[in-house]
Amino acid sequence: MHHTNTSAFDKKVYIPYMSDAAYALSAAFKRCGIDSEVMEAPDNSTIGYGLKYTNGNECMPCFVTTGDIIKVIEKPGFDPKSSAFFMPTSPGPCKFGQYNRLHELVLDNMGYNEVEFLVPSAGKSYTDFVGDKATLFRRTAWQGCLAVDTLEKALYRVRPYEINKGETEIVYRQCRDIIVDTIEKGKEIYDAMEVCAKKFESIPIKDEKRPIIGIVGEIFLRLNKFTNNFTIEKIESLGAEVAVVPTYKWITFTTYQYTADAYKNKKFKDMFLSFLVNYYQKKDESNMFKPFSKLLRNQKETNIKEVLEYAKKYIDIAIGGEAILTVGESIDFAKRGYSGVVSIHPFHCMPGSIVQAISKKFREDLNNFPWINLWFDGQESTNLMLRLEAFIHQAKQWQGGSNVFSEEAA
Repeated sequence: MHHTNTSAFDKKVYIPYMSDAAYALSAAFKRCGIDSEVMEAPDNSTIGYGLKYTNGNECMPCFVTTGDIIKVIEKPGFDPKSSAFFMPTSPGPCKFGQYNRLHELVLDNMGYNEVEFLVPSAGKSYTDFVGDKATLFRRTAWQGCLAVDTLEKALYRVRPYEINKGETEIVYRQCRDIIVDTIEKGKEIYDAMEVCAKKFESIPIKDEKRPIIGIVGEIFLRLNKFTNNFTIEKIESLGAEVAVVPTYKWITFTTYQYTADAYKNKKFKDMFLSFLVNYYQKKDESNMFKPFSKLLRNQKETNIKEVLEYAKKYIDIAIGGEAILTVGESIDFAKRGYSGVVSIHPFHCMPGSIVQAISKKFREDLNNFPWINLWFDGQESTNLMLRLEAFIHQAKQWQGGSNVFSEEAA
């Protein structure tokens, strides 16, 4: 086994690129004195590598991360002894928890058994590594993830309305670099967010009304543009605006579960810890959002407890994991008056199948709220654009009727 829990860590940590939050995570490692690099974003060659070394029954995030790891290893100058890969795991009916085992097997077969995997687990709210710097790392990584996710919200909020094509993307990248630099050097992150908010606010935009589409589903696929065939860009090109459930929502979810377990098992030390973590997470979240609140209208995240409440009627909370979040967030988007939801999943995805099975029921309760399931397996899907066109057409018609959905219907 090549797992590690030590903090005297002299290896380079490679982080798989799921979303831009990976850059914040890498910066947090550097802040704690650990060398780190974000792996290249997936592309077509990733799929080739991944499928070569897996059997094709794994879901897409699995063979994509496998492919990306192999791409790093096959670069000239890669030193297995001084390298580690960061691969979180998660509980619940999801194969994600087994990826690191698969990655280890693949690397062992290729003769790279010295390569180490850093495997923090969602069950422990990702608290179980980086030793004495754990608190600094956790807080820094959390703040960085929040900051980058907030910038991404601003990107999706402004880009569909920009007057000069491409300007929002440029501002977004500048701001992301500012945040990464701020985290690495341990500077004041809230100041940096003020600066970023002003940059976004100064982008000239058109005054037009577009329906807002919520994006939910499996975390890797909904956040990773390449693996979902640029669904967000396609939706924007069809005249809508998106709101994506951000990366950090998963972290608040795991913290929530950690807290619930602590209370259930009367673990007092964990209860105290989770109280602190919750307190700081909420405080950071509202501080990070503050400079952007005018720009982002009502797009502050709904409390995780409420989201899970919405889902409870349709799905047993004990099932755990992503399915509950997907259902809860979909209902939340409907309650906010959005015009539709796109749910994104890999093929062979257990939580995705659960969601699909119960979607009919919660959509009926929501007055046939426009809702579409998209499945991806790494193949270019020809009918994706057609399905999205039909869906956005439906969403635009729903816009007028969005006030139909009231509290009583819930």
